[in-house]
Amino acid sequence: MKQFIRNFNKQKVVGTLNICSLSLSIMVSIVVGLWAINELTYDNFYPDGDRMYRVVQNFELNGKSTRAATSFKPLGEIAKRELPSIEQMCRIVSRPMGVTFHNMVHFGVPSLVTDHNFFSFFGFSLKEGDIETAFSGTNNAIITESAARKYFPDENPIGQRIVSHGYDFFISGVMYDIPRNSHIRAEVIFPMFGHFKGWGWDSGFYFDTYFVLSSDADLKLIGERLAQINKTGLSNFLKDATNEVGLELVRDIHFSKTEPGFDSAVKGDKSFLQILVFTALVILVIGCINFTNLFISTAFIRARSIGIKKSQGAGRKTLILEFYKETAVYVFISVAGGLLLAMLTLPVFNNYTGSTTVLDFYNPQLYVFLFCLIIVTILIAGSFPAFRMTKFGIIETIGGKFRGKKMSAFQKALVIIQFTSSISLLIIVFFFGRQIDTLLSQDLGFDNKNVFYVNGWGAFGADYKSLRNELRKNPAIADVAMKQYDLPLRMGNGVGVRNLDGDEVMLIDLSEVSPNYFDFFDMEFLAGENPLWLETAANSRYCVINEAAARALGLEDNPVDASFMYISIGQKLIENDGKTYTVKGVIRDSYVKSLHETPGAQMYLNLSRDDHNPIFIRTVGNPQDAIQAMEKMWKEINPNVPFEYHFLDETYDAQYKAEMNARNVLSYALLITFIISAAGLFAIAFYSTQRRIKEIGIRKINGAKVTDLLLLLNKDVVVWVVISFLIACPIAYVFLYNWLDDFVVKTSLSWWVFLIAGVLSALVALITVSYQTWRTATTNPIESLKTE
Repeated sequence: MKQFIRNFNKQKVVGTLNICSLSLSIMVSIVVGLWAINELTYDNFYPDGDRMYRVVQNFELNGKSTRAATSFKPLGEIAKRELPSIEQMCRIVSRPMGVTFHNMVHFGVPSLVTDHNFFSFFGFSLKEGDIETAFSGTNNAIITESAARKYFPDENPIGQRIVSHGYDFFISGVMYDIPRNSHIRAEVIFPMFGHFKGWGWDSGFYFDTYFVLSSDADLKLIGERLAQINKTGLSNFLKDATNEVGLELVRDIHFSKTEPGFDSAVKGDKSFLQILVFTALVILVIGCINFTNLFISTAFIRARSIGIKKSQGAGRKTLILEFYKETAVYVFISVAGGLLLAMLTLPVFNNYTGSTTVLDFYNPQLYVFLFCLIIVTILIAGSFPAFRMTKFGIIETIGGKFRGKKMSAFQKALVIIQFTSSISLLIIVFFFGRQIDTLLSQDLGFDNKNVFYVNGWGAFGADYKSLRNELRKNPAIADVAMKQYDLPLRMGNGVGVRNLDGDEVMLIDLSEVSPNYFDFFDMEFLAGENPLWLETAANSRYCVINEAAARALGLEDNPVDASFMYISIGQKLIENDGKTYTVKGVIRDSYVKSLHETPGAQMYLNLSRDDHNPIFIRTVGNPQDAIQAMEKMWKEINPNVPFEYHFLDETYDAQYKAEMNARNVLSYALLITFIISAAGLFAIAFYSTQRRIKEIGIRKINGAKVTDLLLLLNKDVVVWVVISFLIACPIAYVFLYNWLDDFVVKTSLSWWVFLIAGVLSALVALITVSYQTWRTATTNPIESLKTE
């Protein structure tokens, strides 16, 4: 510690820069490291986790492979009955639900509808209530301790009545909160009830089916047997589709590659995890590179002390150990600073990543991680200075003539690594921003601006025509539309269809909409007209399709008045199975879903029911006027139900939240990288110019101009940046090319964006060193020669 204090006092600039840069890099390592540990340990706490599996299915429909984590309800019970290697079975339907607490409806409550063995299967325990009996009744419900505090803050929740889907339940237990690193999320646990209980092979493809298998179970054989059970029970449409059934270990669910619409689990993004972990590692290495370069660059300051110690008999091993000890002090101070910074930045990081990472000082994992981080940092940061600086000769160091050598090739390589990382990140962040701007400005083929929506509830929206007529009296409301089931960006009802002239069947997305739906969203008709205004449209089975559906059905040339056959794959419209529908209009393909995928085949019919549907309101002028009018009407009809509204364009933009968050996180990483690199470059410039004071003085006496000296002192920096730029461009290009492959609509990888990144990096580097080089270049040459 004495040596650290003595050297720090001699080199306050270097010491401060070392601590600051290491603190920043360690902060990033702590935040990202703890988050990565949390992500990689998802679902590792179940009692039978090594034998617990979830059913996954691969369907090939319309020439596209779809991987689903859901099943029909009977699959699990038949499999449990017929396959001896299945020791336990449990099914879950996970969805946000409207739940009434104290006569007040709360929307979006994370809920599970599940089998009665849920708690024993997953090993969740109760804080209040008897685990053996609390979930045995058909009207029992369990809530988490967080839900108990939220909905029953000042009373005992046991025995309290709650309502969902029109059914009464009574709280019979309070469970401990589900661990943060579980793929299951819920506040309320319901038993199978109502339509959930009655669903069979004809509807309800919503069940996550889990098995605990015997230790000698044959996974391939079980998958084949599950596929056979499916073939026996599924509708004719799905029987003809390619269906492979497999089993997925529960610990693999978090990073599972399944379609979002067919998986309710809390999912992680493995590629994003790898990007952030790699970025954190790069930043840590950059911080250590700074430490290494600054130590070596200031070698001439501590050279005399090293020579004296050698002359007094100190061996090289002793001096190396002293360097490691000094490095360790720097690292310990930096870890303390990194922990403090991590506490400040974790809320921002969690907001961007959607995680719940915390600094838990009672968790032994934290100290194991910090110990490993400290050892790795000491070894990376301290090794090269320790071995390099203990090579100094005794005579030249004691004589005071040692001024250090020019930067070695190794040091230059370290600086180039720093700037390669910085420029790569800068290019990536630029293109992330361009891609997000491209997505948000893309013509979707329909107008979602100036539109907000509410979800109909109770009597509100139960009579669409009356509601529309009443709302349109308000001058702030231009029009009102309705779509059954869900928003446009989510699948409505998947139905099977077949061209009358062919045998191939395909899946098409059926949406039931109000007659004015196409005018409301400004959706362009390419052929025919809108038949939904006709009172006979439903009885005549008239429909509207999009271009994708026309292509799939082979109706591109003459779609109007062409017919195709409806093939039921479930309960919805099963009475129309085998009947024909007539196309009366074709609309332009619209990106009604995500820009990650091409527009799919769409079919539109008239509304078959008005209640509990999304209601869309297009506003004129200040949207708050329309919102207030809606809220007033809502409270008159549903006084005990909170009024909630959302703007449709914001809901669409939220689909790209992951990309926005990645850009924001990488922007912070870029800023930290530039700060660390600039700090190191500043100190290197300072001490490298100190070595050349005499040389500069002689050059000035011989007539060198200040501009010539600035060029001489700065040219190395420019060379480093150019080399870094040439290395960074292909690295960033390959990464961005693969990343953009996930999008249908994508920005171009324009060369000028790469060039701007290079120019900005060069400017940052030159601005960083210019003050030092200018001071040195403008120093009186007499004073420069005196200092030597």
